[in-house]
Amino acid sequence: MNPATDTGAAAPDLETLEAGQELPPMHKFPDEAQLFLYSAASHNPHRIHYDREYARFEGHDDIIVHGPLQGAWLTQFVTDWAGPGARLLGVTWQNRASGLPGEELVFSGTVTSVDSQTGVVELDIAEHTSDGRLLMPATARVRLPTA
Repeated sequence: MNPATDTGAAAPDLETLEAGQELPPMHKFPDEAQLFLYSAASHNPHRIHYDREYARFEGHDDIIVHGPLQGAWLTQFVTDWAGPGARLLGVTWQNRASGLPGEELVFSGTVTSVDSQTGVVELDIAEHTSDGRLLMPATARVRLPTA
Protein backbone atom coordinates (compact mmCIF):
# COMPACT_ATOMS: atom_id res chain seq x y z
CA MET A 1 0.00 0.00 0.00
CA ASN A 2 1.31 3.45 -0.96
CA PRO A 3 0.00 6.20 1.34
CA ALA A 4 0.69 8.81 -1.35
CA THR A 5 -1.69 7.18 -3.81
CA ASP A 6 -3.91 4.67 -2.02
CA THR A 7 -7.23 6.18 -0.96
CA GLY A 8 -8.16 3.04 0.98
CA ALA A 9 -11.65 3.29 -0.49
CA ALA A 10 -13.55 0.33 -1.90
CA ALA A 11 -14.51 0.28 -5.57
CA PRO A 12 -17.66 2.29 -6.30
CA ASP A 13 -21.03 0.60 -6.11
CA LEU A 14 -22.99 1.17 -9.30
CA GLU A 15 -26.24 0.77 -7.35
CA THR A 16 -25.58 3.81 -5.13
CA LEU A 17 -23.41 5.92 -7.43
CA GLU A 18 -24.98 9.14 -8.69
CA ALA A 19 -24.04 12.36 -10.45
CA GLY A 20 -22.46 14.91 -8.15
CA GLN A 21 -20.59 12.43 -5.97
CA GLU A 22 -16.97 13.34 -5.39
CA LEU A 23 -14.08 10.91 -5.76
CA PRO A 24 -11.62 10.64 -2.86
CA PRO A 25 -8.57 12.75 -3.73
CA MET A 26 -5.18 11.29 -4.65
CA HIS A 27 -1.93 13.06 -3.76
CA LYS A 28 1.43 12.90 -5.55
CA PHE A 29 4.74 14.40 -4.52
CA PRO A 30 7.08 14.47 -7.53
CA ASP A 31 10.80 14.78 -6.84
CA GLU A 32 13.89 15.33 -8.95
CA ALA A 33 14.91 11.68 -9.01
CA GLN A 34 11.45 10.61 -10.20
CA LEU A 35 11.53 13.17 -13.03
CA PHE A 36 14.99 12.07 -14.10
CA LEU A 37 13.94 8.42 -14.09
CA TYR A 38 10.75 9.18 -16.04
CA SER A 39 12.86 11.03 -18.62
CA ALA A 40 15.08 7.97 -18.97
CA ALA A 41 12.21 5.45 -19.07
CA SER A 42 10.25 7.48 -21.64
CA HIS A 43 13.34 8.29 -23.74
CA ASN A 44 12.62 12.00 -23.26
CA PRO A 45 15.96 13.85 -23.30
CA HIS A 46 14.46 17.35 -22.87
CA ARG A 47 16.58 18.95 -20.17
CA ILE A 48 13.70 21.02 -18.71
CA HIS A 49 12.74 17.89 -16.76
CA TYR A 50 16.06 17.26 -15.00
CA ASP A 51 18.48 20.20 -15.52
CA ARG A 52 17.45 23.13 -13.29
CA GLU A 53 19.83 25.65 -14.88
CA TYR A 54 18.66 24.75 -18.38
CA ALA A 55 14.98 24.86 -17.35
CA ARG A 56 15.49 28.41 -16.04
CA PHE A 57 17.30 29.32 -19.26
CA GLU A 58 14.17 28.15 -21.12
CA GLY A 59 12.02 30.43 -18.92
CA HIS A 60 10.69 27.99 -16.31
CA ASP A 61 10.83 28.62 -12.57
CA ASP A 62 12.33 25.19 -11.98
CA ILE A 63 12.51 21.78 -13.66
CA ILE A 64 8.98 20.75 -14.59
CA VAL A 65 6.91 17.61 -14.29
CA HIS A 66 6.34 15.87 -17.63
CA GLY A 67 2.86 16.35 -19.10
CA PRO A 68 2.55 12.64 -19.98
CA LEU A 69 3.51 11.68 -16.43
CA GLN A 70 0.75 13.91 -15.08
CA GLY A 71 -1.64 12.34 -17.59
CA ALA A 72 -0.60 8.88 -16.40
CA TRP A 73 -1.36 9.96 -12.84
CA LEU A 74 -4.81 11.20 -13.91
CA THR A 75 -5.41 7.79 -15.46
CA GLN A 76 -4.17 6.06 -12.30
CA PHE A 77 -6.51 8.24 -10.24
CA VAL A 78 -9.51 7.00 -12.25
CA THR A 79 -8.50 3.33 -12.39
CA ASP A 80 -7.63 3.21 -8.69
CA TRP A 81 -11.07 4.67 -7.89
CA ALA A 82 -12.93 2.39 -10.31
CA GLY A 83 -11.31 -0.80 -9.05
CA PRO A 84 -9.89 -3.90 -10.72
CA GLY A 85 -13.19 -5.07 -12.25
CA ALA A 86 -13.73 -1.81 -14.17
CA ARG A 87 -12.65 -0.91 -17.68
CA LEU A 88 -11.23 2.49 -18.59
CA LEU A 89 -12.96 3.69 -21.76
CA GLY A 90 -11.16 7.00 -22.17
CA VAL A 91 -9.38 9.93 -20.57
CA THR A 92 -8.79 13.37 -22.04
CA TRP A 93 -6.83 16.20 -20.48
CA GLN A 94 -5.45 19.63 -21.20
CA ASN A 95 -2.05 20.65 -19.92
CA ARG A 96 -2.66 24.19 -18.61
CA ALA A 97 0.32 24.71 -16.27
CA SER A 98 3.47 22.96 -15.14
CA GLY A 99 3.87 21.02 -11.93
CA LEU A 100 7.16 21.44 -10.09
CA PRO A 101 9.19 19.03 -7.96
CA GLY A 102 8.48 19.41 -4.28
CA GLU A 103 4.88 20.52 -4.89
CA GLU A 104 1.98 18.48 -3.62
CA LEU A 105 -0.21 17.58 -6.60
CA VAL A 106 -3.84 16.83 -5.81
CA PHE A 107 -6.09 14.79 -8.10
CA SER A 108 -9.84 15.17 -7.61
CA GLY A 109 -13.02 14.41 -9.47
CA THR A 110 -16.78 14.36 -9.61
CA VAL A 111 -19.21 11.89 -11.16
CA THR A 112 -21.11 13.69 -13.94
CA SER A 113 -23.31 10.85 -15.17
CA VAL A 114 -24.12 7.21 -14.46
CA ASP A 115 -25.77 4.77 -16.85
CA SER A 116 -26.80 1.95 -14.52
CA GLN A 117 -27.76 -0.35 -17.42
CA THR A 118 -24.40 -0.24 -19.22
CA GLY A 119 -22.28 0.59 -16.16
CA VAL A 120 -20.73 3.58 -17.95
CA VAL A 121 -19.75 6.41 -15.62
CA GLU A 122 -18.53 9.81 -16.79
CA LEU A 123 -16.25 11.92 -14.64
CA ASP A 124 -14.88 15.45 -14.48
CA ILE A 125 -11.39 15.15 -13.02
CA ALA A 126 -8.51 17.54 -12.49
CA GLU A 127 -5.02 17.98 -11.16
CA HIS A 128 -4.29 20.99 -8.95
CA THR A 129 -1.45 22.11 -6.75
CA SER A 130 -2.19 22.05 -3.02
CA ASP A 131 -2.84 25.81 -3.16
CA GLY A 132 -5.53 25.31 -5.82
CA ARG A 133 -3.68 26.23 -9.03
CA LEU A 134 -5.22 24.22 -11.90
CA LEU A 135 -2.67 22.18 -13.83
CA MET A 136 -4.83 19.78 -15.84
CA PRO A 137 -8.59 19.73 -16.29
CA ALA A 138 -9.76 16.37 -17.60
CA THR A 139 -12.67 14.04 -18.26
CA ALA A 140 -12.87 10.27 -18.09
CA ARG A 141 -15.26 7.45 -18.95
CA VAL A 142 -15.19 4.12 -17.21
CA ARG A 143 -17.36 1.02 -17.30
CA LEU A 144 -18.02 -0.44 -13.88
CA PRO A 145 -19.08 -4.08 -13.44
CA THR A 146 -22.83 -4.59 -13.60
CA ALA A 147 -24.69 -7.09 -11.44
